[in-house]
Amino acid sequence: MTDSTATATAATTIPAPNAQVLSLVGALSNANNHDLHVQAIQARDQALSGSLETYSNLCLQLSFLLWGCDNPATMMTAMGQDQLDAWNAQDPSTATKLQQAEQHWIPFGQMAGLILKNALLRPPISSQAPQGAQAQAGGPMHVIQPVSDQLKQVLITCLGCRRKELRAVASSVIATTAVSTDSIQPQLHMEMWPTLMPSLLQNLAGGGEDNVVEGTLVCVQKIMEDGPQEIRQDHLDALIPVLIQFIVPPQPQETLKIAALKAMVNCLNEGIMPNSLVVHFNDYLGGLSGLANDPSPEVRKWVCRSIVTLLVLRTEYVEPHMEAICQFMLTATADTAHPDVALDACEFWLTFCTLDDESCTPEMIGFVGNLLPQLVPVLLRGMVYSADQREELMFRNEMDAAENPNEQVKPVFHKSKNKHQGDDDGDEDDDGEDDDFDDDEGNEWTLRKCSAASLDSFAGLYGPGPILPSLLPALQEGLSNADPWVQEASVLALGAIADGCMHAMAPHMAQLHQYLMGLLSTPESPQSLPQLKSIAAWTVGRYAQWAIGQVQSGTQGHLLAQMTEVFVARMGERNRRVQAACCSAFGVIVEQAGDLMVPYLEPICQNLVAAMPRYQGRSLLILFDTLGIMADFVGPAIGEGNLPGIYVPALLHMWNEMAKQDPTDRTLLPLMESLSSIALVCGVNYQPFALETFDTAMSMIESVTLILQSSEDGRIDDDQDADPIVCAVDLIDGLVEGLDESFSQLVASSTRYSQHFLSVFHAMTKHEVPGVRMSAFALLGDLARKSPAVLESALPDLLKEAVANLDPYHAQVCNNAVWAIGEICCRCGENPEPIKPFAADLMQALVALLVGNDDGSSGHGGMSIPGLTENSAAAMGRLAKVDASLVSNDLSRFLIGWCDGMAKITDPTERRDAYQGFVVALHANPQAIQQASPSLTGTVTSILFAIISWHIPNESALMADMLHNSNANGFQPFPPGETELQQALGKLMHDIKNGVPSEAWDQVSQQMPVNVRQLLREVYQLQ
Repeated sequence: MTDSTATATAATTIPAPNAQVLSLVGALSNANNHDLHVQAIQARDQALSGSLETYSNLCLQLSFLLWGCDNPATMMTAMGQDQLDAWNAQDPSTATKLQQAEQHWIPFGQMAGLILKNALLRPPISSQAPQGAQAQAGGPMHVIQPVSDQLKQVLITCLGCRRKELRAVASSVIATTAVSTDSIQPQLHMEMWPTLMPSLLQNLAGGGEDNVVEGTLVCVQKIMEDGPQEIRQDHLDALIPVLIQFIVPPQPQETLKIAALKAMVNCLNEGIMPNSLVVHFNDYLGGLSGLANDPSPEVRKWVCRSIVTLLVLRTEYVEPHMEAICQFMLTATADTAHPDVALDACEFWLTFCTLDDESCTPEMIGFVGNLLPQLVPVLLRGMVYSADQREELMFRNEMDAAENPNEQVKPVFHKSKNKHQGDDDGDEDDDGEDDDFDDDEGNEWTLRKCSAASLDSFAGLYGPGPILPSLLPALQEGLSNADPWVQEASVLALGAIADGCMHAMAPHMAQLHQYLMGLLSTPESPQSLPQLKSIAAWTVGRYAQWAIGQVQSGTQGHLLAQMTEVFVARMGERNRRVQAACCSAFGVIVEQAGDLMVPYLEPICQNLVAAMPRYQGRSLLILFDTLGIMADFVGPAIGEGNLPGIYVPALLHMWNEMAKQDPTDRTLLPLMESLSSIALVCGVNYQPFALETFDTAMSMIESVTLILQSSEDGRIDDDQDADPIVCAVDLIDGLVEGLDESFSQLVASSTRYSQHFLSVFHAMTKHEVPGVRMSAFALLGDLARKSPAVLESALPDLLKEAVANLDPYHAQVCNNAVWAIGEICCRCGENPEPIKPFAADLMQALVALLVGNDDGSSGHGGMSIPGLTENSAAAMGRLAKVDASLVSNDLSRFLIGWCDGMAKITDPTERRDAYQGFVVALHANPQAIQQASPSLTGTVTSILFAIISWHIPNESALMADMLHNSNANGFQPFPPGETELQQALGKLMHDIKNGVPSEAWDQVSQQMPVNVRQLLREVYQLQ
């Protein structure tokens, strides 16, 4: 008999629970009686962990109770008088309460189901000795047969409970156990429950009771959400047309339509496209189309989500119906009376803009482009805060007017200090991009954000031509609207199109920019809307490139002074949103203006310092970031004259005060980052503040280390807990780069740390957190470059740790360690003695890095680690310059990898060192050319192209074109200051030509593009 057949007679076959389980659930439900609650927890744990039999029987009794709570009168009759008397004696208060009102049984049954679910998914560890195949000492408890068979039957039956709350619990228990990835309950997993899917299918297709159908459909939905890949293909193919029938009109029940839509979406989201869905796809789309005008907003929302899912995963199935789908989505996006529907519809447009060229056909682009005149105003209306949002924001504005607003700050993350890691770390400055549309909405994804992001994406995809004709009239109307909330949305739209329409907006920007500055110039008052000022500040930042261009061209030379004056004034406002928005936008302006900011630095610094004591939370974080941006983009001018005396003491005072209260306060991270940039840029002008900075940074390292070591096991659970240490090390590194050789005098002048600096530093190179080690090796390399005297006494220990960290598993640590070793080699000159004790291990590691960075042996799945090959090639060259014999003996093992790495180096000094070392190593072991590869011509070609790379611009696209296109000719001359190296490389190529068989050289020459042969002939006289 199948589970579903048993369902029909289940009410008479499922036994009643015993008194013990009723009392147990009652006590666990009664948290008010602490003693009884604790006793119940102990009783539950004892029953669950006693033996496999007691565990299984308790789970079964809980399922009996879950079913019984749906019809308590029948259950109590079936219990018998003895069990009822026992229950009344054990838990009289719960028994009386439940028997007085039937509605109390529903939460009681839910509690029984929750206890059952937790017992099944988080079972205790068995202490029972193994007995046959059923038990395993030390493993998790599991339901054993034949109890598991009975439990399955009861759970399937519970899907037909009259109460939807109980059906929901049963469906959740079935779904989570049947498709759990770890099969924590083997007998309940789908593999051992072959009748599950046939039973569910029969419930859905058999025209049974509504309760059974709804409970089953919700169960299927949850199975699809938790693990559709666990369902057998034949069962999945049978299920799809059954699900489709629930979304094909006429289907009166909202819950069934929603559950079926969710199930289909969950399946597709896992990348599963069942064969039966392909066959019935037109029926599926027809069902979605039929629900487009469903009276339920929730149904329409899931229709939109279904179409978006198809667009992402199966664009080819959407394309034939694109025109009709776009019309529906346009209507749904305009349904702002139901924001959830409008949001899911708006996701369609944002998703469309992210499709790649292969998925998005010209026809699809045309369909959407034709809708833009209608769609753009709809998106603009979607950016207006709703009435409920406005009411909430006005309340927040009132709260912000208080002296100490309570602000929830997003987590603060430290920006890692990487050394020469290629272009892949260039997105570090984009950390604030996610804040574009969320000034007042936190992390919640809303219709306003989605509309703005969609307009931004459309502007980038289509450009100004299709966007501006419909947007500009709507903007003009919105910006002049008397409702400030409509103005706010229009300003947001203006900022959203900045990237895609900057050039085309130029004729309008003179007027619009003054409009924005007018909004920002409005003094703070109860009548002014902070949100309008905030979004105006953000939009001015978005057009900073245009404004600075106006200043540079002399068209509007006053703009920078005007913006500085207005933004500095607005930074003094009390509203935290205005503070944060103005500070952030001003940082963007500083990035664009660079040294044009120099005339205004003193008032800027004075106002930023004045704002520090008033700022809190996010505003303070952005203020620190702005000071760092000024250092990075304005340059040494921030360290001239009395300027450092204006802002550095204030930063140090705030640092000391905050660190005394809590050295782990993450607000300190951007503060230390900004000080690091300032110290580096100011150079020797930072000297008056260097000792206090150094001592405070060292104190931070000590304090946070002690806090982390005070945990119970002395281990660090979250690497981010060590971020204050990382920042402090990076700040010391900033001092090294700024003070140069004077850093050694700084360390000697510290009464607290002159004797301990190297021991603390050495500990950082061995720290358990990779981020700390990464920064420590960056500091090691900079000390070797700038102030090597500091390292002398500890160099062997530090070099040993650097070699030990040449493990690409921690890519950034490895990169910095390689780079640091190369800098140490530079300081050694021609004295190999400091290196020799570690030479064998160093060579073994460097060879592995040069040969294995992109072959899968790096632990990064075959992906090349940015910068690692280049750093390794430079370090190998520098090691060869110290002593060629350390490198030359193994040269044949890594010669080709070395050539590849050298060709990628962009730093001029490191590149020169790498090639100089390569020349001396190859002269020391010329036979390596013959031994490096079975293909002599391949080895020679690698060497020649490494040398040719000196003549190719760094842009990778240009390099590929020039090496593969015989007609391309954009070679650049060898750097004028490297004449000696060029001559050495030319001689090396002639030596290679003369040292290999002539037929091999001819083969190499014939394989080269014509333009490369011409370069070698004209520059190096190499035929």
